[in-house]
Amino acid sequence: MNRSTWINLATAFGVTGVIGGALFLSRRASASAGPVPAPGITPPGPGPSPQIDLPPLPTAADVNGDLTRNWGDTPLDLRPLFQLVEEISRIFGAARYLAIAAKRESEFVTTAHNGNAANEQDERDDSLAAYTNNKDRNPPLRHGDQAAAFGSGGLFGALAPYFLWTGVPEVGAKAPLLNAPPEIVFQPRAAAFGAAVYMQRILKHYRVDDVADIKVGWANPGLLGASRGGTKYNEVRARFLADAKVLGIDLTDAQTIPPKLDPSAWPGVHAVFAGLVGAPPKELA
Repeated sequence: MNRSTWINLATAFGVTGVIGGALFLSRRASASAGPVPAPGITPPGPGPSPQIDLPPLPTAADVNGDLTRNWGDTPLDLRPLFQLVEEISRIFGAARYLAIAAKRESEFVTTAHNGNAANEQDERDDSLAAYTNNKDRNPPLRHGDQAAAFGSGGLFGALAPYFLWTGVPEVGAKAPLLNAPPEIVFQPRAAAFGAAVYMQRILKHYRVDDVADIKVGWANPGLLGASRGGTKYNEVRARFLADAKVLGIDLTDAQTIPPKLDPSAWPGVHAVFAGLVGAPPKELA
C-alpha cells in the first residue's frame, strides 16, 4: 500500500485512519497490559506521555452474544471485546470482522507498535505527514507532537494522529480522544472504539458489496471507488479471505456475520465511546 496516497485519501474522506499492513510479531502481549517497549528501545516522541488507565477487557458477563460459535482461533480474552463492539455499535457481524482485521493488523498483540524501532522510520514519516498535513483542518491534539512521532500501533494498526482524531467528522471538537496521548491506542477498549468508528464510516460512505470490501476500504478507501476491481483491490480482498480461513471464521455463517454489514442503527460516536470505554477519564477532559 502507498501510505502517502492512503493519507491523502483518508483526509479527503474525512475519517480517522486505521492503516493496513500486518505487524509481524512473535508473541501475543497480555490483552490488558499497557505498552511494553522492546528492550533497549525508547518510545518515540518529544517527551513522556501521561499514563491513562481505561477499564480492563470486558468479559463474557458483559456481552449477550455467543462467544463460542464461529470464532475460530480468536483469543478467548478478546472475543468479548469484539462482541461488545458489535452490540454497542449495533452493526451485526462486526465482531467476526474485527477479529479477522486484528489478526492481519497485529496478530492480536494489543501493544503492537510500528514506529518504535530503528527500521520503522517510514511509519514515523507517515504519522508526521498525517499530523502536519491535517492539523490545521482538525481540532488541536493536546499531544500532537507525540502523535506525529509515534507511528502506528494497537490491535488495529492505527496511525496515531488519525486515531486521536477519531470521531471528528461526526462530533467535531467534542471528539473524545483529542486530549489523549498516542499510547492510548495500546488500550484495547480505545483501539476498539477507533476501529468501530472507522468501520461505520466505510460502511456509510462507500459502496461496500460484502464483508471483504470493508477490509479493502480499511486498507485504502480509494480502492472502493475508481480503483474498484483493480489489482490492489483484488489483492486486499484475497488477503482478507485468506486471513478468515486461517483464523477459522466462516464468512458464510449468517447466524454470526451477514453477507453485508448494515450501519444504519449506529448510535453515534459518543454513545459508542461510552459503551466501550465508559466515562472519559479526567486526563481526557
